[in-house]
Amino acid sequence: MSNNIYDCLIIGGGAAGLYCAARLARAAFAGKKVLILEGGSRVGKKLALTGSGRCNLSNSAIEISKYNTDDAFKLEKCLNRYGYLETADFYENVLGVVLEQKGTLIYPSTLKSSTVVDALRFYLADFHIETVFKEHVTSIVKNKFFEVTTDSDETYLAKNVVIATGGITYHSTGSNGDVVNILQGMTDESFFVPFRPALTSLTSDTPGIKALAGIRCRGDVKVLNSKGIIKAQSEGEILFTKEGGISGICVMDVSDNVVQLIDEGETDIKAILNLTGKSAGEIFQMIYIRRQMYAHRNCADALSGMLLRNITDFVMKSMDLKCDKMTLRELDDKKIAKLSNLLCAFPVSVTGYGDADKAQVSSGGFKLSKLDENMQVKNCPGLYIIGEAVNVNGICGGYNLQWAWTSAALAAEGISQNV
Repeated sequence: MSNNIYDCLIIGGGAAGLYCAARLARAAFAGKKVLILEGGSRVGKKLALTGSGRCNLSNSAIEISKYNTDDAFKLEKCLNRYGYLETADFYENVLGVVLEQKGTLIYPSTLKSSTVVDALRFYLADFHIETVFKEHVTSIVKNKFFEVTTDSDETYLAKNVVIATGGITYHSTGSNGDVVNILQGMTDESFFVPFRPALTSLTSDTPGIKALAGIRCRGDVKVLNSKGIIKAQSEGEILFTKEGGISGICVMDVSDNVVQLIDEGETDIKAILNLTGKSAGEIFQMIYIRRQMYAHRNCADALSGMLLRNITDFVMKSMDLKCDKMTLRELDDKKIAKLSNLLCAFPVSVTGYGDADKAQVSSGGFKLSKLDENMQVKNCPGLYIIGEAVNVNGICGGYNLQWAWTSAALAAEGISQNV
């Protein structure tokens, strides 16, 4: 057992864990002993992958309704206390990361996730924050101090413990739902919402969809349950996957709802895709005009200026028409109307979703309602849970990283006041 007694021990060197340590390193906690226990060989592995390696740090227009949690009221209070302005200030004026804004999205100006990881690493090194690698925590017991035991039979003593172990996505980065196992004996299952993938791709058995693998288009998606009721919708990029499914930002935004429907036993789920980003009326008018201009061309060539050839072929095949064999002159008004409607509302059957290693984040975790305003477990003073280990997850666009920064900062504030 280590003879050192740490003022704070942070389990997990991901986004939330590193940020919490950085906040603790500031003047209010100067001189205190902080330790990070990281199961992998380096910190920030998952953070380095975020935003396709560009790291969408936050969003200036976050809406609480775009999050999934068991306590929306508390989540709103948390984000009001520490939101994107506070995050931007800390990154620019403390960590030295120059930021830029694209629309409402906040990025490092380098558009490199490694910039963010390095800024956190260097700052912690400046304050001599200790990190121990390749140590997996197996249990926590609270006596006079917290006794944190690892798989190497090492036990660390701490006045405060922060669990920042993440959810269940990207297993290679160490996220495997550890918070549930670590807290066995200290809490029961009523404190947790089961983890499941979120922000993930969807699978489909719709005929011909595999031919679209790799195709991207801008549009929108609506998710319908077996009764035809819209359960979720979003707009943005749609990507067709090589497995014969759909992904892209707008699909991932609704995927959590699909996972929930499937878990509830729904078997007839449809994703209605607008493959054009326009209304059916607008598309009808565009095709109608092209028929007047290019009546002699085959449909694929005549529509190439407005639609990807693969999209035209896919949708017309569903109508039993061959886009490269049929001239636009042969496409009468009735067929144009049907084609326009399908292009703007193509039904794709949803058979499943990508597993945890294909998901950007997970839903579920320790219930937010069981934590106080500083992320401290209500019935266990000194024990804090932050980031993806908490039952809070949002859509794409900086929502999930902002929760990591917010929860980490609030925990650091609570710890600083109590030590």
